Amino acid sequence: MNSVEELCTLISSKITWARGEDPQSLTADTPLLELGLLDSLAIMEIVSALDKQAGIVLPETEIVAANFRSPKALWTAIEDLTGGARK
Repeated sequence: MNSVEELCTLISSKITWARGEDPQSLTADTPLLELGLLDSLAIMEIVSALDKQAGIVLPETEIVAANFRSPKALWTAIEDLTGGARK
């Protein structure tokens, strides 16, 4: 995972879009929680995918609403955890 754009793609793949709804393109500033795009299951799928696909383990203390407000917020949390060093 090398960019917030890659993170947007991962997040988009974990969102359950409504029937008949076309998946939207996410940007770094998309308000994920405000728009109701994430639920607890989607958040846990994102956490799992980060671990499996990018080797990024989010501690339980980081799995909080503030870090899932937007892709940019999650990216900032990831950078803080990894010290900017990502795979």
